[in-house]
Amino acid sequence: MNAKCLVSSAMLIVLLVFSGYGASQQVDLSPSSLKFDPQLVGSVSPTKDIVLTNSGNANLVVSSVAASGGYSVANNCSTVTPGASCTIKVSFIAGLLGSTSGVITITDNAATSPQLVNIAGSTLPPLEFSPASISFGSVAVGTSSQSKSVTVINHGAAFSIRSIGVSGDYSQNNNCPATLGSGQSCTINVSFHPTTSGSTPGTLAITSMDPGFDSPLTGFTAALSGKGVGTVATQVSLQPSRLNFKIEGAFDLFSRTRKVILSNTSATSSLTVQSVSISGPIASGSLLYTIQSTTCRGMLPPGGKCQITVAIGPPGGATIFPMKASGAVTIVDSDVTSPQVISLSANVSPEVMFTPSQLQFDPQAVGTTSAPKMITVSNNLDRSGVSLLPLTVSGDFSSVPAGTKPCGNQPGLNAGDSCTLGITFTPNRTGAINGALTLTLYPECDPEAVLILHQPCPNAQVIGFVGTGK
Repeated sequence: MNAKCLVSSAMLIVLLVFSGYGASQQVDLSPSSLKFDPQLVGSVSPTKDIVLTNSGNANLVVSSVAASGGYSVANNCSTVTPGASCTIKVSFIAGLLGSTSGVITITDNAATSPQLVNIAGSTLPPLEFSPASISFGSVAVGTSSQSKSVTVINHGAAFSIRSIGVSGDYSQNNNCPATLGSGQSCTINVSFHPTTSGSTPGTLAITSMDPGFDSPLTGFTAALSGKGVGTVATQVSLQPSRLNFKIEGAFDLFSRTRKVILSNTSATSSLTVQSVSISGPIASGSLLYTIQSTTCRGMLPPGGKCQITVAIGPPGGATIFPMKASGAVTIVDSDVTSPQVISLSANVSPEVMFTPSQLQFDPQAVGTTSAPKMITVSNNLDRSGVSLLPLTVSGDFSSVPAGTKPCGNQPGLNAGDSCTLGITFTPNRTGAINGALTLTLYPECDPEAVLILHQPCPNAQVIGFVGTGK
């Protein structure tokens, strides 16, 4: 190689270095995912840190760090020089019972932007029954089953117990103290003594002496079931013998009612109804189930009928109820099968449900767009106007109209209605690419707090996406 070529090569190297050729940003996250310890409902966890390091050789410019799914973030990330780090602090807002998944989305000028950190947490009720239901199977009429145990666990503050009771053909004894301290547990032993043949539902319930139930209290009931085997004469007919309120939105503002007809089937004997009572979940001093009205009082003549009207809800506002809410109406009368029990059930769910909760895309060529995959959005409430704003899609994914009934942002979903969201995948690089769709739904979240004050919504819903660029 002659001297002229050597000079030209050296000048080219200098030009490449000074022009920044080969310079890039490299994002390293530690840890790459977060899991929070179980939190008491209504509380906010201590923060956990994510350290973002720029291991590349060019400045990393972070434009946004956003949290979803019941989490909030604070950070000092803006321009991160090569080799430098910044910290993202994450908190878990324990708003709904059960597990809460979420994602932190980091948007920057790196080729791998946006980066996602999956986060998970779970919310505990202040008071919990374990197990939440007991089945005694088949037991001969007039005999008693072996007892089964339920553990009462106090996850919250000290809890003063007013009473522990069971409905129907069930009995109990327990070792629970007058006040169950925080973190303590006690045991309730329940047995089944059927007085009639067929299925016999019941409920185990605890009530508190604490005035007003200052804290939301959930898990107050456990469902009991058993079947009496054998025959016994009865003059009481209940139609229906159980009430299912189906789905009650956790933020529903309306109550529903169901009616039961009690008939005296005897042609010669009167029936004396002594009492009609109800049990079920209690939170913030509010009963989920109530007896709205009843004409079943005193003497019912042969062939006579009376009516019991049961109402559910509204749960409403800050009141938190279990996802599966069992209860019972107990009727005490002069019949040999007394007391009779009408089982109550309802599934308390979020106001909007998404099916499926995650999308997996086939490998897609870089720079091309996939066919849309659809998500069905269902409104569980009794009223219209559930909005899908704000709707945010991260990663190399986009929301597009799709299906025969595509979702619109205004005026929102009608009561009991459903629509479809289309999601497409356009990879900008090879390899695995994650993304998420976040919806902050009303009335679960205050629009002013979310849109104007930029406060996190504790019940934001997140749908995860996974794709591969090829």
